Amino acid sequence: MQITNLAKRLELAGLTEKQALVYVAALFLGPAAVQRIAEQSGVNRATTYVILAELAEMGLVSETTEGKKTVYVAEAPEAIERHLNSLEKEIEARKDELKKTMKELKEVSRVEVADAPVVRFFKGPEAISAIEAYTKRKARKDDIVYSISDVDEILKVFPDLLKTGPERRKKKNISSKMFYSGSIQVGDDPKSNRQTKKISEKARGDVSIYSDRMTIVSFKGNDSTGVIIESKEVVAVMRQLFELAWEKQSKK
Repeated sequence: MQITNLAKRLELAGLTEKQALVYVAALFLGPAAVQRIAEQSGVNRATTYVILAELAEMGLVSETTEGKKTVYVAEAPEAIERHLNSLEKEIEARKDELKKTMKELKEVSRVEVADAPVVRFFKGPEAISAIEAYTKRKARKDDIVYSISDVDEILKVFPDLLKTGPERRKKKNISSKMFYSGSIQVGDDPKSNRQTKKISEKARGDVSIYSDRMTIVSFKGNDSTGVIIESKEVVAVMRQLFELAWEKQSKK
């Protein structure tokens, strides 16, 4: 029981469960053969050989002989601290090397496709939540948001959205123009700079267009899909199409 408890605490110092068990067992036994350490630690013999080799490389055990028998000896607990200090120095050295290389990495990153669109896909029930969280983070102050929305579907997921959405946009002075379908009426709201136009055909999903990004969501339960597109050129085309549709609808 004492070995198990001490091993658990050593896991917090970065050792794996079996490394901790084998080390504490070896420390408890003093010079001992693999079979004895395996019995004391509760780790099978074949695995104990592997773990002892790992601990030896870490400087936590050493191998010696007693007569014709090979035995293993756990180093004093201070060896664990030395091992951690060694790891810390190694990590710092790697960080220093990364700093030296970082500038060059940034220079070559997407050099040939600097203006290529960034597209991300989300699949499943979490897709809708992921898109909603994204729009909350990325919506900028004084943006104009163009959207097409199936109100019935979106309210199934976010029942309070018609209340919280305008409040959130108002804080950032974001205005919106929305085509929508659904069983409820969503009117214009001058307080939140929202303009709406109801369409007769059911919206196939939810589209939101911001300054240089847009999101698309299809509502299909567990098969829902979310897409985020970040591209000034692509979004500019979609915004133009939306404005033409809005203008045409306004003339009716």
